[in-house]
Amino acid sequence: MERILELPEAPPAALLDGAIAIALAAGVTLRLEPPLDGAGAEVVQAAAMLSGDDAAVEAVRAALARRGRVDIDLPRPRPGVHSLSLREPSSVARVATALSWPLGLLGRPSELRLRGINHCAGAPGFHELSLSWVLQASAFGLRARLELRGAAFAGDPPEQGELLLTLDPAPALTPLHLAHRGLLRQVTVLGASGSAGHDDVRRAVDEAVRLLRLHGVNASGERVPLPLVHSGGTRRWVLTAVAELENSVVSVSAVPAPGAARLQAGIGAGGGPAAGSDREPEALGAHAAGALNAFLSSRGALDGPAAERMLVPAILCASGLGARAGPPPQCHFSTTEVTAAQVALAALAHTVLPVRAAIDGLPGEEGVVVVAPN
Repeated sequence: MERILELPEAPPAALLDGAIAIALAAGVTLRLEPPLDGAGAEVVQAAAMLSGDDAAVEAVRAALARRGRVDIDLPRPRPGVHSLSLREPSSVARVATALSWPLGLLGRPSELRLRGINHCAGAPGFHELSLSWVLQASAFGLRARLELRGAAFAGDPPEQGELLLTLDPAPALTPLHLAHRGLLRQVTVLGASGSAGHDDVRRAVDEAVRLLRLHGVNASGERVPLPLVHSGGTRRWVLTAVAELENSVVSVSAVPAPGAARLQAGIGAGGGPAAGSDREPEALGAHAAGALNAFLSSRGALDGPAAERMLVPAILCASGLGARAGPPPQCHFSTTEVTAAQVALAALAHTVLPVRAAIDGLPGEEGVVVVAPN
């Protein structure tokens, strides 16, 4: 079995993050081709920083500055408190969700203090992470707790944002068996804002609730404050809709683009229509409602981005890295969308770990993911 996890040129964010987590947990070499985008490079460097070895971090930075394919040996992480300053908009969410698993395998509590932009289009924000990702991670036995000490949006100084992630791992990873999501229990549309964005977020919540109810979904709305360091009268707000089912949870987040008559929204990852600034809250609420309705009309237990994130602990669990005794277990779950990143990571995993990851379904369609020991 090889000890090198080789990535293609310009890998998708989910593939890069998953490969970093696996390389760090398994102690294998990560082979990639710089330059990476800003957030991707930050995630690689953050993984090296978990060791507390300054020389190793500098070696990783030097490797990322070179051209052509490079081999990166990430140092072994250590449990404890890690303070990281991140400048790219999506880095906070990516570091939190990817690096939690190698830290969780250490068997001792850890804490990530992440300074940076924690609300932006294309990445889950605080409420989406705390209301859905935390519950999904708990299915593998990882107890995570999030605290938002300072909200920062795209366009804000990164140092204004602070997210605290506390990890309390279980003695062993527990296998995930999630073929059926069960009946819908409740849907909550949560609007969070500073004082200047109160009216906009109210309009967005009301529109999302109205449209969901038109489709027969008994949704309720709720508004909560955001801890903004310096709002300066700028409208900062975020919309998060959460559907709780018997065996699963899915979230839809939407963040208005800074200073533009345009919005981004979508299940787990963002992406949506343009809207005029005067009707942006209603357009954002309508798109979030449409995205959530699309998920509820499908059959998968997890949406595409959530399935990408859950594939990593499934691989680690089935490989035996998270086990203390006995044979490694099998994991399986269904998804509303098979993605290219899922397929690529499933194909790479068996080259460095004793697992077989099979995906029944084509990219863009519903599918079932099965990860078993080899």
